[in-house]
Amino acid sequence: MLSIEGDRVSVPASAFALDGFRAWISAGDFPDGVRATFDRGEVLIEMSPEAIDTHNKVKAEITAVLVRIADDEDRGETFADGALLTHVEAGVSTEPDVLFASWESLESGRLRRAAGASGCAVELVGTPDIVVEIVSPTSVRKDTKLLRAAYARAGIPEYWIIDARGDVLRFEILRLNAGQYESAVETGAPQPSARLGRSFTLTRRRNRAGGFTYRLLTATS
Repeated sequence: MLSIEGDRVSVPASAFALDGFRAWISAGDFPDGVRATFDRGEVLIEMSPEAIDTHNKVKAEITAVLVRIADDEDRGETFADGALLTHVEAGVSTEPDVLFASWESLESGRLRRAAGASGCAVELVGTPDIVVEIVSPTSVRKDTKLLRAAYARAGIPEYWIIDARGDVLRFEILRLNAGQYESAVETGAPQPSARLGRSFTLTRRRNRAGGFTYRLLTATS
């Protein structure tokens, strides 16, 4: 099991292999508020609370827009934060901030639900169409290096990465090309999504409480 004392975390030896990690993170006694990622034998733990204005609210806006597009246009399913995604061949298991899978990906079995001991689906296994990660102070290396490489190995067509921590809001839709992600346009410009057939622009403004309000704007291609 996971043992936490102050800022110290004890990870069982079995979790440094993919099957052991999947069993560990899916166990009923795995504590709330802890996020764990497996990447080819490395286990990363995050316990810090999410920053409200530069992470949580961004995630809420992205999730809401993708859910609406997927449902209104009957394109597939959007899965919110907390859904465990595993790609066995890529050697990665993690919980993206948001992910989207088309009906084609789900019906073909490229991405499938895996049930836990309770019989309920607790894991998504395979390749979705889009993964979204929002960078936090504790996830810079994970999001910009480790997961960027892992999602490319998994063959995920689009990687959306957002960094709202600084004075400049950074939002990129990276496309997979020859096994690597590359930008289609410069950050700050409308970001085209081939998987959703439109471009996206992420904006923010200060609200009456002094926090940020985000809007993910869309335009059909």
